[in-house]
Amino acid sequence: MRRSFWTTRAAHGFLAGAAIAALDFIYLAPLVSASGGLDAGLFASSLVLWCGEFVLFALALGAAERLAMPGELRAWQLLLAIVAAVCVSVLVWNAFSTFVLRDQLGMRLFRDHVGQPVGWAGSVLYHAWLMLFFGGLIAAVAVSERSRTRMLSALRNAELGRAMSQRQLAEARLASLEGRVDPDYLHLTLSRLERLYEEDPPAADRLLEELIAFMRKALGELNSLTPKETS
Repeated sequence: MRRSFWTTRAAHGFLAGAAIAALDFIYLAPLVSASGGLDAGLFASSLVLWCGEFVLFALALGAAERLAMPGELRAWQLLLAIVAAVCVSVLVWNAFSTFVLRDQLGMRLFRDHVGQPVGWAGSVLYHAWLMLFFGGLIAAVAVSERSRTRMLSALRNAELGRAMSQRQLAEARLASLEGRVDPDYLHLTLSRLERLYEEDPPAADRLLEELIAFMRKALGELNSLTPKETS
């Protein structure tokens, strides 16, 4: 479960980074084409930079979420976590890509192909701004979707609880009604009615009317509690 949590966060970060890399590549394509042409290696360098930053951003934000568990991050906590995740991811990955990938391994970065002087600080600010905008937007959408899922789950559980309560109430009333319409009770009443017709016919008529009224009421309530078959 823990591995799934971090793997999912890293995958989401990679997809977001790939999308931003494509947008950034398209936006800066005129500058790149004018200075040396477009190729797959150029896009790959942009992909490495943006995907690395967004993966770190997603993992840092996931760490903040894990610290808040089992609760949820409040609005100000989420904002603070986003800003901190942006700062960490941009500084760490830009430093790694500049001082390790480029200076030590010789990999040309996307900004090296633009044809204009771009310093490390300017690149950090540019990436931090885009990360803050798109990363915050993605985080807000994810939080909104989780809130919607929790709300739907709570409503579903409340509806199930209400249906269960109604069912239990109906079963209790049905059991009470069945106890009142007990066969032994009816047998004794009919036996008494038979004796009364021999000894006191007017009293027997009154008892018969009471029995009929009781049976009509009981059967009416029984029919109202019995589930109707759907056609």
